[in-house]
Amino acid sequence: MDLLVLESTNEDPVVKQKGIGAVAAVTRPGATAQEARNNRSSVSNGTGPGTLTHVNTSGSAASISTNLSGRSLVTNTNLESRDTEKLLFPFRIRHLGKAEVYTFYASTAQNRQDWCDKIIEAKTRHAASLYRQNAEPFRLRVVADTAFAYDAMSGIPKSIVIRGTPLDRAIREVEDQFAGQPRPNPVCRVSVNCATNFHQPYGNPMIAIGTDFGVFITNRNNPRGWFRAIAINKVTQIA
Repeated sequence: MDLLVLESTNEDPVVKQKGIGAVAAVTRPGATAQEARNNRSSVSNGTGPGTLTHVNTSGSAASISTNLSGRSLVTNTNLESRDTEKLLFPFRIRHLGKAEVYTFYASTAQNRQDWCDKIIEAKTRHAASLYRQNAEPFRLRVVADTAFAYDAMSGIPKSIVIRGTPLDRAIREVEDQFAGQPRPNPVCRVSVNCATNFHQPYGNPMIAIGTDFGVFITNRNNPRGWFRAIAINKVTQIA
């Protein structure tokens, strides 16, 4: 339960084609290849949450028109001529311990929302139970909320954050710490490769992060105090 992440709840619908397991992707104008992914898919039968039947598809942009084991994805941008009963509404779930993204299809938008609501409710209750029993496997602290950025990932949708989880509490703590203050610009826009913590003389706790652009440090209690301490390229290990 802890490793399952609900990645999306409002993606564009797809059109169910004739034949078993055939699904046509309905693409928006300006859609990017990043929106299409290799995945395992399932279809929901019925009008409410119920059994999901497994169907293999491929969502990569390069294979949208390629037949895979008798199943194909066909690009279609016109919904007006399609019977709305043939529309399927996708939502995606990722397992943090695996590379695959699992896409499930619901028969209606309301059906999809019901599934997502139930998943969020179950994860919220699970998180509350772990916190109440002091049984969380770990606690989280935000060490940098704005300092490091990835321009190439700016278009990737964010996962749904479940209230009451260690991640949710860590985010809310840093937001409360800097409430009312403007968000500073990033100090680094390259890959973060490694990190460590250490103590300065007189016990001042510090964190160091190695990047492709050098070593950055800050006080452990100041997520927005990052500055470059060592100007060196391709730092891959730090201790």
